[in-house]
Amino acid sequence: MLARLGQREWALIAIALTLVVALLWYFLLIVPMRQETETVRQEIERLIPERNRGRQAQRALPELRAAIAELQAERQAFLRALPREERLAQVLNEILTEALRSGVTVRSFTRSPTSAPVPEVRAVNLALSLEAPFPETYAYLKRLEQLSRFSSLSGVNLSVQGQDVNPLLSTSLTLTLYVLAKDLGQPEGATQTQGAPSPPGAQGGGR
Repeated sequence: MLARLGQREWALIAIALTLVVALLWYFLLIVPMRQETETVRQEIERLIPERNRGRQAQRALPELRAAIAELQAERQAFLRALPREERLAQVLNEILTEALRSGVTVRSFTRSPTSAPVPEVRAVNLALSLEAPFPETYAYLKRLEQLSRFSSLSGVNLSVQGQDVNPLLSTSLTLTLYVLAKDLGQPEGATQTQGAPSPPGAQGGGR
């Protein structure tokens, strides 16, 4: 049968086989390659913004490290500036001295611990009850704000006693004092020196 095929028939068969091979090559090779290429292109487009952000972060890394180092240095300086815990008696003495200078009567004060913002710091609340006319009370509150200590005022309540022109005010407030709760990695000798008893003059001021 094949021997009876003429040249024209063989040409048509060759063309048909070529078309079949071309179609198979297109659908089995070209189409999957195009799909894979499109998938890779989309993945590249998705990764380009992440790459750009990574490069920006890499360029900003030295500045970020410098900022972190500066913040750590400021934190250490802040902690070193805090009064040590054993000097709290001097703080109380300063508060009472300022009250005497301002003409304010301290009726009572209560000391209680409270939470602090960082582990190295210890906070102490002093609940004060005061009695004085308004000018003296105001002056005393301003002096408390200007104490050479790390402190904050909160919960200020005022009540008037009497109907005089300049009546007495009963004032209650909370003064929060921040002191150093533990050492900051100082040498053992330095720690022992700071933990030693204060000089006689300092002890006298705390009593």
